[in-house]
Order: sequence, then C-alpha cells, then structure tokens
Amino acid sequence: MTEAFPSTGSAVLDEIAAVIGPKAALDFAVEFRGERVYIPQNPAREPRIAEAIGEELARKLCDTMFRTIVRVPMRAVLEHKVKQLADEGIMTRREIARHLRIREGRVYEILERARKEQDQLRLF
Repeated sequence: MTEAFPSTGSAVLDEIAAVIGPKAALDFAVEFRGERVYIPQNPAREPRIAEAIGEELARKLCDTMFRTIVRVPMRAVLEHKVKQLADEGIMTRREIARHLRIREGRVYEILERARKEQDQLRLF
C-alpha cells in the first residue's frame, strides 16, 4: 500500500491515496472538503473530480472506486493543505487564503497552532 493520506484519520481517503497517490488525494480532498461525493463510473458525470486531479487520475479513481460515496473531512484536510503551501514558500498567506477560499486570518490561526504544536513536541 502507498503512503497514508496525511493526518485525517479517513480510511476512505487512505484508499483514494492508494489509488491515485497522496498528492492527488489531497487535491481531491481540498476540492471536496466537507462534502459527500459520489464517485461515478464515468468521470464526466462529476467533472470537478477531473478538474481537481486531472483526467487520467479521475479515470483511474472512477474505474477503481465507482459507486462509492466519499465523506471528505474538512478541518484536517484544510489544515494540512495550508501547512503544505506555507512550507513550499511560494505563496503569501493572503494568496494561500485566496487559493483555498478561506479567511486570511484562518491561515494565520492554522499556522500558529502548528507552530505551537511543533514547539510543544520539541520540549519532549
């Protein structure tokens, strides 16, 4: 099995990551965060899947997991994506907020909490 989907605790997203890879699974989860998504047999029936992960991976996902309803967690996915984009250092906090369609203040909150957790871990 491939690398586990990062820190969501979602078995379904782990399955998706096994099929299309962790990065594409994260892109899928960010697009559909907080939603229930039906995976159709034909990806043309849900074009947002291909928009999120590309045509080839959408076909692979639909071929493997058609007729599955995925409940995409919101908070863990969003937090992971904010941290990933911040770590890449390509986008400003404002750009991250716009990209993920969240408040800029939420980006700062997530990154501050992550910093505090990291500081706490260093104590042990």
